[in-house]
Amino acid sequence: ASARLRRSLVVVELGVSLVLLIAAGLLARSFLNLAHTELGFPAANLLTLRVNLTAPEYATGKAQQRYYAEALEHVRQLPMVRSAAISTDLPLTGDHPFQTNSFQVAGRAPLPMAQRPHANLTIASLNFFRTMGIPLRGGRLIQVAEKEPDNVVVNEAFARQIFPGEDPLGRRIVFGRNDANRWTVVGVVGNTRSGELGAEPEPRMYRTMGQSEDRFLSLMRLSVRTTGDPLAMSRAVEGQLYAVDRSQPVFDVKTMEQRVADTLAPQRFQLLLIGTFAAMAVILAALGVYGVMAYLVTRRTREIGIRMAIGARPEQVRRQILRESLALAATAVAAGVAGAWGLTRYLTAMLYGVTPLDGVTFAAAALVLVAVAMAASLLPARKASRVDPVVALREE
Repeated sequence: ASARLRRSLVVVELGVSLVLLIAAGLLARSFLNLAHTELGFPAANLLTLRVNLTAPEYATGKAQQRYYAEALEHVRQLPMVRSAAISTDLPLTGDHPFQTNSFQVAGRAPLPMAQRPHANLTIASLNFFRTMGIPLRGGRLIQVAEKEPDNVVVNEAFARQIFPGEDPLGRRIVFGRNDANRWTVVGVVGNTRSGELGAEPEPRMYRTMGQSEDRFLSLMRLSVRTTGDPLAMSRAVEGQLYAVDRSQPVFDVKTMEQRVADTLAPQRFQLLLIGTFAAMAVILAALGVYGVMAYLVTRRTREIGIRMAIGARPEQVRRQILRESLALAATAVAAGVAGAWGLTRYLTAMLYGVTPLDGVTFAAAALVLVAVAMAASLLPARKASRVDPVVALREE
């Protein structure tokens, strides 16, 4: 009875360890998927910071744009700067971009206001796409904003959602009071990840600062593409901005690679937490298996001595002990898989690119647990195979 109780406790311990191993495996695969998510632009050698125009002299859109033009000119004079741009928002910064009023497509049947689509709007300087490295997928970019007030560039998500199976170039978007505003799509660019890495790209439109002179753009993002370490350039870039106007604050200075790392921080913490518990559970389970098997070998010394006295070979004794350990591990795997089947569904919100019932993760975790159990049984099995039958029987 005591032996059965010990075996049952070991099975429970191994089963709980398997559930934690499966959870850690799912989170690890999700983390790797997120870490290798396509951003839509190269993150290396890209410095980002925020500028906030708070002085009364920047109360109008034209005054703000004069400051931004002068600021870009100063930053571009730095020797390690390849390109620089200003924009209302950037990927992975958590910014809340402008959102257009509901719109519809010219030439289609009018939609009720509640059914009209929306899209985010980014306002940026002319060389924004070159600085960020966002590729042009079709058409062209806006070159001279003052001569093209009604043109707009959209991303692939916008083209796919608003113009499925159609060519968006040349199509007109209608919105505003009494549908008075009409923008013509002249180009399509690649998607970028606006917020979290796991979120799907949102429909987005791009306009230039010259097309939005009357907009209030006091809080803007500066992106700087450098030829070397962007963080080493941060002080020089800040100095150039303060040379334009020292009274205006510059803050939130980070490289884009740092922003990617910050975005992965919650998933990294979850993986570290579950992984630590899983590692501790596996270690405790291995100690439990070793303790139970060592105890059983000690209690069965006489039995093993008799078996060897009537002809059992040492390797047969070892196999018998390992078979018993394997039976414990197999029972634990069955119980652990059943438990994980029911519990991993609560991880769905934490996963990206992997299902809660991923077969590869379940199989890999089960193999790891069986291997740990068998490894913990090797020493007791070896001890059993070295029992001297004469000594064992004499002790009895």
